[in-house]
Amino acid sequence: MKKIRKVWSLKDQARLLKRLGEMTAGGYTLLDGLRLMELQMNKRQAADLTDTVTCLREGAPFYQVLKSLSFHKEAVGICYFAETHGELPASMIQSGELLERKIAQADQLKRVLRYPLFLIFTVAVMFYMLQSIIIPQFSGIYQSMNMETSRSTDMLFAFFQHIDLVIILLVLFTAGIGIYYWLVFKKKSPARQMLICIRIPLVGKLVKLFNSYFFSLQLSSLLKSGLSIYDSLNAFKHQTFLPFYRCEAEQLIERLKAGKSIESAICGSPFYETDLSKVISHGQLSGRLDRELFTYSQFILQRLEHKAQKWTGILQPMIYGFVAAMILLVYLSMLVPMYQMMNQM
Repeated sequence: MKKIRKVWSLKDQARLLKRLGEMTAGGYTLLDGLRLMELQMNKRQAADLTDTVTCLREGAPFYQVLKSLSFHKEAVGICYFAETHGELPASMIQSGELLERKIAQADQLKRVLRYPLFLIFTVAVMFYMLQSIIIPQFSGIYQSMNMETSRSTDMLFAFFQHIDLVIILLVLFTAGIGIYYWLVFKKKSPARQMLICIRIPLVGKLVKLFNSYFFSLQLSSLLKSGLSIYDSLNAFKHQTFLPFYRCEAEQLIERLKAGKSIESAICGSPFYETDLSKVISHGQLSGRLDRELFTYSQFILQRLEHKAQKWTGILQPMIYGFVAAMILLVYLSMLVPMYQMMNQM
C-alpha cells in the first residue's frame, strides 16, 4: 500500500481515532464513520479519508490504512491488536486518548520551557556582547595603563576568551550523537536499541514503565478475546511496525517452547518493571489474567503521568537556577574589573 505524505498532526490523529471509536461504538459502521469525518477535515485530510474508504472496501485492514497515513506507530499497534481480538471501537478511543496524553505532556513541557529558553537566549546575546565588545575594552584599558589584573579578573577574561571553544565542543558533541544515532544505533537490533534507551539516566525509567504499560494492556485485550497466551504472543510476533515487541514475542515464544512459564520467561527481563511477572503469576492463580493485566496497565499509566509531572516540575527551577548563574557571571564580568581599576587608581 502506498504510503501517504504525512499531513496528520497528533491532534488530528487523536480526534479522528476518538470520534471514529465513539461513532462505531454507537452503531455506525467504520465506512460510514469515515465518510462523516471527511466533512470535518481539511481538503488534504478529506482526500486521505476518501482513499482510506477505497482501501477498506478493497479488503485492506484498518491498521494498515493508518500506517499508510503515517499515524503514530503506537496508535497503529493498538488498532492492529484490536482487529485481532475484535474490540476495534474501544481500541480506537484508547488510541485517541493515548495520543491526547502525549499532546498534553508535550504542551506542558513547552509551557515550562518557553520563558526559561527566552531568558537563556537573552543571556546568550549578553555573553556575545561581553565577549566581542566589553571584555576587549577592559583588557585594552588594563594594558594601556599598565595595571595588574587579579586572579578573579584573569579567570573571567579567560572564560570569555574561550567561550567559543565551549560552544564548538557542544556543537561537536551534538553532531556526534546524531552521527551515532544514524550510523550505529539504527543498525542495532531492536532489543539492543531498547537496552541502550533503558540505560539512559531518568529516561530509562520512563521507557520501562511504558513498555510494561503497553505490553500488559495489549496482552490483556488479546486474552480477553479468548486467545491463549501463545496465540497472543503470536499476534505480537506477526506485526511489523513495532519491531521491539515483535522480537520480544519471538524470544518469549522460544522460552515457552523450552518449557518455561510466561511469568518466568518475563522475570528478570530488563525491559519491564519487576512487578509485571508477579502480576502475571497472580493473575494465572486467580484465573483472571486479562483483568489483572488491564488493572496493572492502568496503575502503570498513572505512575507514568505522575513521573512526567514530577520531572517537569523539577526541570523549570533547574533552568531558572542556570539562568541566574549566567546573569551573575555577566554582572561579575563587568563589576569586578571596574572595582579593581578603581582600587589601583
